[in-house]
Amino acid sequence: MIDIILFQPKCGVWDIMGARVPIGLLSIGAVPCNKGYKVVLIDQRIDFDWQSKIKKYINQGAKIVCLTTMVGEQILHMMEVSKFIKSIDSNILTILGGSWPQTQPEMCMQDKNIDVVCYGEGDYLLTELMAYCEGKKKISDVLGIIHRTKEGTIKRTAPRQPVQNLDELPKIPYRLVNLRDYTAVGFRQGKPSISVVTSRGCQFRCTFCSMVPLYGQSWRGYSVDRLMEDIAELESKYGIKDFFFNDDLITGDFKRFTEFLEALAKSGRDYNWGTPGMRGDAVLRLTKDEKAMDNLIKSGCKNLDIGVESGSPRILKLIKKDTTVDVIRRVNQKMSKYPVIMKYNFMGGFPTETEGEFFDTMRLRRILQEENEYA
Repeated sequence: MIDIILFQPKCGVWDIMGARVPIGLLSIGAVPCNKGYKVVLIDQRIDFDWQSKIKKYINQGAKIVCLTTMVGEQILHMMEVSKFIKSIDSNILTILGGSWPQTQPEMCMQDKNIDVVCYGEGDYLLTELMAYCEGKKKISDVLGIIHRTKEGTIKRTAPRQPVQNLDELPKIPYRLVNLRDYTAVGFRQGKPSISVVTSRGCQFRCTFCSMVPLYGQSWRGYSVDRLMEDIAELESKYGIKDFFFNDDLITGDFKRFTEFLEALAKSGRDYNWGTPGMRGDAVLRLTKDEKAMDNLIKSGCKNLDIGVESGSPRILKLIKKDTTVDVIRRVNQKMSKYPVIMKYNFMGGFPTETEGEFFDTMRLRRILQEENEYA
């Protein structure tokens, strides 16, 4: 007996780099798994038998299929999957979540095979929609969604309040996937790594985050104790000791981050880790704390990624990026003393960006590499 199918569509060109563990979908499955619902996950990126599996699980009683999508080619794959699902059973409740629905939820409803779009946090959504499928709850009482009525009209419910204490959420059900199926490797050759979500929200005003218009600048993070429990469990159950902490760790609470560094350094567990994204001003503050920098190295930090975006001061103001070229250069110079790879991310082609401003970005890229051998 199956209740819920989680489905990860192909990404397109990104799949060439190897599929990473679908942490987002697994997180959404944590609450229903904890409530006793039978949940399965199909990852189209690595599972070529996904069609027969969808048929099998629908025949086993699945009431919900939850898909996720970001942007680009993945939207097309998602639409092909939603069409296939409805061709098997038109009564299946199809739900769409992810960054694209959060950004353009009404536009997502143009896909006639999608019944519900989640435009907010979805931790409790699947459990509530299961209650709807079981006749225990009205769909109009489910918050944070856009849904299609039986008459074909589209309705938006009131926003869902964000989870304030992330520690109250159940552990991520990694058992829904075979971690050995994923090709992402860690900092040691042949050893797997995994992303660990550490926080939600952001205290800054840049417009990259789709959640800010809904919930404001509310930063929430897992406690240090919870994070240490999670990574210890990943080590003991799956032998994973390499991690990517997948959030702006120190933008919300510098004290919390330094406590996390100290806990990692004192654990003696030989962890290796990096971050997919940090802010330049936050790293600059870190370099001014001698104890924190000592713990950074002892904790096993191997790389820090910083979103620079542009080398043009005007473009940085245009995109409301709370950093400056000077801050980035100072960070780079200070971090050049430590054996930590600094990966800087850039963008080009902003509206109104001139050729000269684009070349400012290229020059900054070259300067950072010249001033830090680890850049």
